[in-house]
Order: sequence, then C-alpha cells, then structure tokens
Amino acid sequence: MKCDALWVVDYEQIEIRPIEVPEPLYDEVQIETKACGVCCWDSYQYRGMSGPGPYPYVIGHEAVGIIRKVGEGVTNWKVGQKVFCASGSIIEMAQFFNIKGNCMAEIPADTEDYASWVVEPTCTVQNVLNWANIRAGDNVVLVGAGYMGQLTLMGLHAYPWGTLTVFEKREDRLAMLKDYDLTAAFNPESPEGQAEIDRIIAAGGADHVIEFSASDDGYALALKLVRKTQGRLTVGSWHRHEMKFDGTAWHMGGLIVNNVAPATTFHYEDVILPTAAMVRRGIFKPGKLVTHIADYHDCKHVFDRSVDKEDGYIKGVITF
Repeated sequence: MKCDALWVVDYEQIEIRPIEVPEPLYDEVQIETKACGVCCWDSYQYRGMSGPGPYPYVIGHEAVGIIRKVGEGVTNWKVGQKVFCASGSIIEMAQFFNIKGNCMAEIPADTEDYASWVVEPTCTVQNVLNWANIRAGDNVVLVGAGYMGQLTLMGLHAYPWGTLTVFEKREDRLAMLKDYDLTAAFNPESPEGQAEIDRIIAAGGADHVIEFSASDDGYALALKLVRKTQGRLTVGSWHRHEMKFDGTAWHMGGLIVNNVAPATTFHYEDVILPTAAMVRRGIFKPGKLVTHIADYHDCKHVFDRSVDKEDGYIKGVITF
C-alpha cells in the first residue's frame, strides 16, 4: 500500500512523497497516523544532521493514531484502538506505518485531540526521572525549562525533593513556571540568578542537577552547580554536537553522571505503560505544552519554528 509521507529532501526542505507500507509482520500492528510530534531530533534531521542516511528520508517517531491492522501473532491489540507510540519506528510522519505491538499504549477511545496525546517524549522524561533516583530531601536544580524541562517539572511533583531551583534564560518560559511546584526560578544571566548560582556553589553545590538546556553554556552551568563530592548530574538533552567536561572534577569528586537517552534502558518499552498511567492520572500534561499545530500538507513553518524557537515555540505537532 502506498500513502503520503513527509520527506526531508534537502537542507530545511520538506516534501510530501509516497511511501510503501507493507502488511504488518507477525508481531506488528499497522497504525493510521492522526498526529506526530516534532522532536528536537526531527529538527536536526530537517537540517540534514543525524539523519538515517543521505537525502531524502522520512522522519518522525512521536505518533498517535488508530490501529488498522494487526499481525497474526499480536493478541493484545485489536483494530480500532487508539494508541500513542513510543519506540520502534523513525518513519512515523506518514499516513500509515507499521510498528511492533509492544511499542505503544492505549489512549482514551473518545480522543479527538490527538495532539495532546503525543507522549513519546514524556516516556523519555520518565526514563530520566527513573535514572535520576531523586532521594528524600535532595536539593535539585533543573537547567533549561523548554519542552522537556517542563515535562520534567511535571514529573518531579511525584518525587520527595527538598528544594527545586530552575535556571532558564527565556523570559516567556520563566513566566510559564508560576504554575509549577518549585522553590525558585531564575534567569542565570540576571543579577538575581548570578547571586543564586553563587549561593548554591558556596553551599557546596546541588545534590542533583538535571540538564535539559541542550546548549554549551547550560551544560557548563550544570557542571558548575552540581555538588563536587558524590554529586549527581543527569544529562537529559539529546546532544548532537561535541560536549566537553573537566575529567579531574569528575574523577576526584566521584561525580555520578547519567546519560539518559532511551538506549540506556535495555527494555525501554517497559517505561511506556507506567508513563501512560502517569498521563491518565494528570501528573504529566504534555498537551499543555503544544504551541504549534499544522496539517501535513502545510507544515514547513512548524519545522522552521522548531529550529529558530520564535513565536513562543515550545512544541510542534503535525496532524494527518
């Protein structure tokens, strides 16, 4: 079967071209795509970086849709169920795609706002929090309050931190943080932010720093703020360029560093169902952070905003 798909054909050029979708294999289901989130990885691939190969290629791995076919060996899913996908495919910006049956979770049957059920990034954040192992009374710092950072703040509500301080440069994002349960938030370049940075360092550093800025200066700030002896640093960002660190500080202080990409969890699919339960409980509200939605026939501007982050961009979703 042929269907439409979004292809990156050159630097910041995207086109609708056909893709061949075969019958699902024994352990696969076939999804009719209703929405697909634009990941930071998609944004990089839109610019020709970290792609699966030379141009052209199909992108997308944050789909939500309806099961239309099931493979012979799939017994826990049936045609017509609505699901979000969180692993197993990177060509989900298409009208249809196939995926293994253990790479998804069910969403409410009455769902019509599919963009609010783009949950794949939330699974990544839950994986971050699982690895972070926040302990009772920990002084926690979050660097970067963009999409993934704010999802992390949502999830941290369920953890027993002692203090939670956020550093974010953009004033529009700082304004959004008034709705979160945290101790304080600062622009690190402001006098107040600089004073708080100095205070944390003078106190010996934070017990745990979660870095979600995806920037060199944010990463450097995270290293500066983490406690120098047995401190814990969790790098949650998808870094697509070289990052540098002071190996002396890491070795002599016994810094514990988590690189929390999905591949760090051997059975990443085990994160999917618990994350879905957290969304249903209202702990995570990913739909709250979606700022840009466009039909796949006219969506270039969403990819452009994913690059320049203008127009209040936090998260983009493409609908089908």
